[in-house]
Amino acid sequence: MKTNVIFGPITSRRFGVSLGIDLSPNIKQCNFDCLYCELRERAKQVGFQSQTVPVDTIVSDIEEALNKFPNIDVLTFTANGEPTLYPELDELISKVSPIAKKFKTKTLILSNGGNSWLGSIQKSLLQFDKVKLSLDCVTEECFNKLDRPLKGITIEDIKNGIIEFSKIFKGELYIETLFVNDINTKSEEILEINRFFQKVPTVFRIDLGTVERPPIYDVKPISYEKLYSIARSFSSTLPIMIVRRQNRKERDLSLSKTELLKTLSLRPLTRFDISSLCDEVTQRNFRELIVKKELVVEKIGDIEFFRPTY
Repeated sequence: MKTNVIFGPITSRRFGVSLGIDLSPNIKQCNFDCLYCELRERAKQVGFQSQTVPVDTIVSDIEEALNKFPNIDVLTFTANGEPTLYPELDELISKVSPIAKKFKTKTLILSNGGNSWLGSIQKSLLQFDKVKLSLDCVTEECFNKLDRPLKGITIEDIKNGIIEFSKIFKGELYIETLFVNDINTKSEEILEINRFFQKVPTVFRIDLGTVERPPIYDVKPISYEKLYSIARSFSSTLPIMIVRRQNRKERDLSLSKTELLKTLSLRPLTRFDISSLCDEVTQRNFRELIVKKELVVEKIGDIEFFRPTY
């Protein structure tokens, strides 16, 4: 690839075979500083991107990647931070949408929801086939402690934004809640999250998960038994899905060392992930990167994840 914008493809547990589009490939640019963030770069919260990649460069890289990997389920727009901070998001998605249709793939954006209440952002999000918004807390105290937003962003604005957006969005809306031990797991917070979800007019699916990859801060996951218990406490009318690692072979992916390093920098993987998802060439590249000490091991629980040393 010409830039570091493209990463993967990777097999997503929730969305199928995903080709990642990183809208902030060189530095972290985010309006949150979540305690569970897996990006190793610490950076002050920002309200706009100071470094950007030109729209036409991203579009060109996407076309090149789709020609190389034609059997993609979703083009996943994310960022080394928050993708809705990309200033030309509206122009970008308007140019990418016809390309996605040509290759019979869908467009997906993974957002923390911090800008979901802004009319200009909602206008851009309406052009995606799938939109995933995060909502870890519904009270200001919990929100400020766990997601640590840029000053001026409130949980009330986000909640109102999600409700209003769900009324006008015609695609698939996903809401994701990630539970962190002893922070948003108190019974009162869970009760309020449940109540809020029931106020959202239309949601395709609600994903409940916990910390699974090494976080930058010292926070802990909850057990799957606890996660299951929380899911059971939610209204039976809600489309709840428990997100957890799958131990099954998906398909062979072929990644160069550069592509593998880029993928691991954004999504740390285990040895099992590599052996399950990747072909022999990629597995050899993985082993060589370990020998050259270009990968470092980090553990969460008893699971070892690999990410680049830089």
